[in-house]
Amino acid sequence: MDLAIALDSRLPQPLHQQIYEELRRAILTGRLLPRQKIPSTRSLAKSLGISRTTVTQSYEQLLSEGYLQTIVGSGTYVCAQLPDDLLHSVPVDDSGLMVEKLANSYEERIRMVYVTPSHQFPTGSTLSLPRRLELLLWAQQHDALILEDDYDSEYRYGDRPIPALQGLDQSDCVIYIGTFSKVLFPSLRIGYLVVPPHLVSLFAQVKWLSDRQLPTLEQKVLAEFIADGYLESHIRKMRSLYDQRRQVLVQALNTHFGEQVTIFGENAGIHIMVKFDTHLSDETIIERAERVGVGLMSARSSYLNSWSQGEFIFGYAELDEIQIQEGISRLAQAFN
Repeated sequence: MDLAIALDSRLPQPLHQQIYEELRRAILTGRLLPRQKIPSTRSLAKSLGISRTTVTQSYEQLLSEGYLQTIVGSGTYVCAQLPDDLLHSVPVDDSGLMVEKLANSYEERIRMVYVTPSHQFPTGSTLSLPRRLELLLWAQQHDALILEDDYDSEYRYGDRPIPALQGLDQSDCVIYIGTFSKVLFPSLRIGYLVVPPHLVSLFAQVKWLSDRQLPTLEQKVLAEFIADGYLESHIRKMRSLYDQRRQVLVQALNTHFGEQVTIFGENAGIHIMVKFDTHLSDETIIERAERVGVGLMSARSSYLNSWSQGEFIFGYAELDEIQIQEGISRLAQAFN
């Protein structure tokens, strides 16, 4: 069978991510049905005129997330039971995850809640202290686990950091995930877990079975880097640098767009979400921005079901202040 997938090399998203999003959307909307066979990586790569490696990356992500399954000697199929049949999205607001929705919206027992409390993606909202305490109480009462992905906790501007859920946990219900890829460099590929005492043995066994090729040298160097105080010094320096770039970005958006723009999540992380008050479609905005040399990323793919028109994600970590100002100025021209 042929799949109608539209790829655009001008978009900021890599091709493998575009394929992943197109296939995921086709599965969720029913265009691809459960147990339906899809083309092989070789066949799809040939029909799209791209490398097989690119398609393989997309398939591997869909396989890992449970949207696809492979049958040896037969091919690749859409899973009979999709992961979204087992996963539920929970609404967020300015104070983060709306905990009351967990108790009132789902009939089946919820066994785990995944949260990014420091800087929710893509809205940038921070889970407030009252909400954190409410979530911990809910988990204790329902014998559930909380998976806390604290990937952006080091970068908070103006306000004092809110204690991690793991630090507030009195019932051993939080699994804390951290990574050094954001604060140092992505290719380091070293992360860590802080798990409740009763789960340490289980996680150690799973780790031993799944991966025994640990980067020993890199871990030792990193441990010394931390012990000597260099990591803390590096984070302070980068927090100051990102804060300056963040302020320039927010000021430029307000200067050029005024009341036509709403900014979310500006007090933490290394990205903000922006909503434009415009009649233009996301596709039109992206196309016009591309004409003036500005790449934009719509927040649309971050929504499980419906999405809000005109929302875009602005990362600023890799841009200097002049580039940020020039980019927003060009973007304003694209709207006119």
